[in-house]
This record gives sequence, structure tokens and C-alpha cells, in this order.
Amino acid sequence: MSEEYIVIPPTTKVWCPEKGEGWTLTGITGIEENTSVMFNGVRYTIAAQKIVEELLPNYQAREKEQG
Repeated sequence: MSEEYIVIPPTTKVWCPEKGEGWTLTGITGIEENTSVMFNGVRYTIAAQKIVEELLPNYQAREKEQG
């Protein structure tokens, strides 16, 4: 059995087109979790899968463009 584990530390920056730049308030240790993310002073609970597959790559692509 081969499982891949994802570990994302707290305060990892993410980008959401609707909400802008945010950061994780809690770490992610599994793709099936929900985690807290702060956008503009508002805390949201978001599925880890969405963070890993969309929001984190969005931030990385945005940084590459700006940088």
C-alpha cells in the first residue's frame, strides 16, 4: 500500500481569485482534512484538497508572475 502524505505548515500563503491573498491558520497533514484559512481578517474553513490543488498553486503562479 502506497500513500502519499501532504504536510503543509501553518502560515502557508495561498491565493484565491475571489478573496485575494490569504494564509493557513492550521497545518495540513492529510488531503481529507478541512483547515482554517484567513483572508482579509475573515477566517474560512476550506477543504485541504482545494488548498493543495488550487489555492497553493495559484499563489505560487502569482509569485512567479510578479517576480
